[in-house]
Amino acid sequence: MSYIIAVDSGGTFADCVAFDGNGTVTRAKAPSTPPNFDQGVLDSVTEVAKRIGRPLKDVLGETILFAHGTTVATNVLITRTGAKTALVTTKGHEDVMLIGRTAQKVAGLTETEIINVARLSKAVPLVPRPRIHGVDERVDRGGRVVVPLDLERAKPILQKLKDEGVESVAISFLWSFLNTAHEKAVKEWIEREIPGMIVSASHELAPLIREYERTATTVMNAYLTPAVARYLNLMRQKLIDAGLKGPVAVMHSSGGLSSVEEASSRGAALLVSGPAGGALGAQSLGDKLGIDKILTADVGGTSFDVGILIDGKPGYSDGPIIDKYPLALPVIDVTSIGAGGGSIGWVEPETGVLRVGPQSAGARPGPACYEKGGSEPTVTDANLVLGRLNPDFFLGGRMRLYPEKARHAIKTRVADPLGMTVEDAAAAMIEIVDAQMSDIIRKVTVERGQDPEHFTIFSYGGAGGLHCDAYSSVLGCPEVVVPSVASVFSAYGIAGSDAKRVMEMSDPMRFPFDLARIRDHFKTLESSIVTQMKEQRLPIGKVHLTRYVHLLFKGQVHTVRVPVTDFDLKAPDRGQGIVWRFVDLYELRYGKGTAYTEAGVEAVALSVEAIADLPKPKLAEARMGSANASGAIKERRKVYLHERKAFVSIPIYAGDKLRPGHRFKGPAIVEGEDMTVLVRTGHDLWIDRYQNLRIDMLQGKKAKAKPVATKASAAKKKSVKVAVKKPAKKPAQKTAKKPAKKAPKKKARKGSR
Repeated sequence: MSYIIAVDSGGTFADCVAFDGNGTVTRAKAPSTPPNFDQGVLDSVTEVAKRIGRPLKDVLGETILFAHGTTVATNVLITRTGAKTALVTTKGHEDVMLIGRTAQKVAGLTETEIINVARLSKAVPLVPRPRIHGVDERVDRGGRVVVPLDLERAKPILQKLKDEGVESVAISFLWSFLNTAHEKAVKEWIEREIPGMIVSASHELAPLIREYERTATTVMNAYLTPAVARYLNLMRQKLIDAGLKGPVAVMHSSGGLSSVEEASSRGAALLVSGPAGGALGAQSLGDKLGIDKILTADVGGTSFDVGILIDGKPGYSDGPIIDKYPLALPVIDVTSIGAGGGSIGWVEPETGVLRVGPQSAGARPGPACYEKGGSEPTVTDANLVLGRLNPDFFLGGRMRLYPEKARHAIKTRVADPLGMTVEDAAAAMIEIVDAQMSDIIRKVTVERGQDPEHFTIFSYGGAGGLHCDAYSSVLGCPEVVVPSVASVFSAYGIAGSDAKRVMEMSDPMRFPFDLARIRDHFKTLESSIVTQMKEQRLPIGKVHLTRYVHLLFKGQVHTVRVPVTDFDLKAPDRGQGIVWRFVDLYELRYGKGTAYTEAGVEAVALSVEAIADLPKPKLAEARMGSANASGAIKERRKVYLHERKAFVSIPIYAGDKLRPGHRFKGPAIVEGEDMTVLVRTGHDLWIDRYQNLRIDMLQGKKAKAKPVATKASAAKKKSVKVAVKKPAKKPAQKTAKKPAKKAPKKKARKGSR
């Protein structure tokens, strides 16, 4: 028997999923063990082996691929426990990182956090000013050398790096993405003169325009890489010692796997590792279910992560912000807030208003009901008090919860200060966190020109099933899918991922484009990325390449990735067909009529995406049976229902007894070993052929939106038609200036938000 194993190590739990050759899935969770997260990984794999019923050594010995997603890079950045880092940059520009952007104080903050202006501050510097060194060199905007590199005058920097005990160095010169010679020379010089020094150069990591973003990304990589490398190599060695013979792959933020060797040199690329796995899992499962307009909603211990898939594919984030720093790397578009099972309920001293999060009890000490030293009331404590969680069946009974501890925490910290009963305080905490979840989903849909009523919610994460029905009802979504492996869904997505690498570069130009120049750039990128993919120590198959041009309307900030073909790059229209495709994609994202070609179109960057096939797990499929699920009822329990504002005795269904075809009406609870799903009054739940739980929010009523697959498929066909037929029908100068009947600037800004 062969296995594919994946582990997603989060802030609270390490989630493990193992697929055998027959499609049988075995899953397990183990508490994270900060700061030694590698132990939590090994504990989760050990638990899976026990459930398979075989020795750990045998299971690992027959594992053909071990895939891993981790929050280690994020934890290091947030806790500021990274390497002692120095920055080498162009002389005269040493303060770029300290000055930042005008909006750095509010970068990545929620509206609630931004309101408290008096407490806003810039990001804590990763490199203090004394460790930022300027070098005599200068390249201009055309890539021409204006001031030659003078390493002789830079020699004192070497001694300073040694005297300061620097562990890692970031190099970022002006316009180095157009001429890499100076950065290459300085990197080779430092590595030669100081053996063992870890050096990150911006031209290798993020060869893109925008000096601050490029420098910040390079500094973050230098700061994170030593700790990430230590963790990955230690984890791999522990797995090898336990019997692993197959390769280890690591999930990175752009939604693919890479070797441990590559991941160990690109720590910044792992900052959104786990959530990226969830998005890929939704893509894979959505393809099997025929659903291609999806909102992913992951409720973990510390956060609520939301992603959006249009036409069955996740998008990339526009200017991702991590701890107030911009990350100029491809990142799967996931928006997060501090609203998870461990989020703490508290009363704001100044106003007496009840808040929930963003602070979290984490894995240690955890919610008060864990009885591990935690005294703060959390969302998990509130769910327990309201009867939604079974204290004797948490993690299948492997971990007991203590209701009296939860009640005491809520009483002393929330109920008494507000003059409420414990039950009312717990219900208020749940209402607040549900509202926060629906608000962030509106942010990634309505504010981007999308209607949530057209989307299916994929709800996962250990606590996802307790909240999905509530916020989906408010949003008007027609259906919720709770995957059969919901509690370990990010690990499921990681297990089914391909090897992937994205390379980008900047060479700004305006339409009409210099297609010969673009072709030359793509040739260089493709040659480099294919070489790097083949160097991966992974069992990869054929490498598939996709080219993209990143376009925007003049005056905007955010770009749209537009796929291009050989035909596009050889057409005599100088890129007119690419512009038309850009308009279609732009309006698909921001809404019909938002595009304004008269503003002019600019190409900001080029990228090549390389995907190589890896061994894939199968997913077992069963026949649909009887709808009668009464045999799965294990008990009735009083549960607080928000729609009735009271405790009501409702049926509790055993998750392991539900079979494909079963259907029942809410209110009810499905109680599985590692997840609990609450179905509200008036909604139906049924089990599909892959054992997923499907909540029908409309009960067979006609949805306001057209069928999801039809709408997305039509958009896809339209895009293909544009690519082939439009050049023969449209005039060649669509982007020429025309008299505007409406305010053009206002229209252009609308799509840029």
